[in-house]
Amino acid sequence: MGVPTHVMEFSSGWATTMGNGSGPLQFLGPLRQLNGTERWFVTFYALPPDRSYEEVRDQTTEDYIQAGGRAEAMMLDIRKPGGKQWGAESVRYFIGHPHEGHPPLDVPIELPRGPEFVSAAEVFDAEEAGDIFFTYYKTSDIPEGYALRPVEGYTANGDLIDLRGVR
Repeated sequence: MGVPTHVMEFSSGWATTMGNGSGPLQFLGPLRQLNGTERWFVTFYALPPDRSYEEVRDQTTEDYIQAGGRAEAMMLDIRKPGGKQWGAESVRYFIGHPHEGHPPLDVPIELPRGPEFVSAAEVFDAEEAGDIFFTYYKTSDIPEGYALRPVEGYTANGDLIDLRGVR
């Protein structure tokens, strides 16, 4: 496996580290197991340089990609630096397929705390999510061509900014 460079965390509380030699199946397997209840999210992020998972496991992760829901219908979100126009240092976005206008948020993604409503353009299956996760692993970003809808901004001092109404 080599030196760990990334971490995948699961809703079960379990986590695994990955090195530079990871392949697409290491993302697809966990995403195919999401069931919306016991196994309902996967979060993936790069380790800071020269830091181990044990050193950062209890710290807030500011750059990540995450999937939540079921293998057949999940939402994806990404948090990354940016958002100065909203007074934020970083922003969490829902990832979506290209679409026109502002589609209604009428598709429930079932999560243990209740449904999260997204648009039909923001629903993914495990296979497509696996491709997006693998690209994130290789490039620290999602593939070109996807839409991002801002949902939360984070200030330098940790305050939350609700961006759900921003277009």
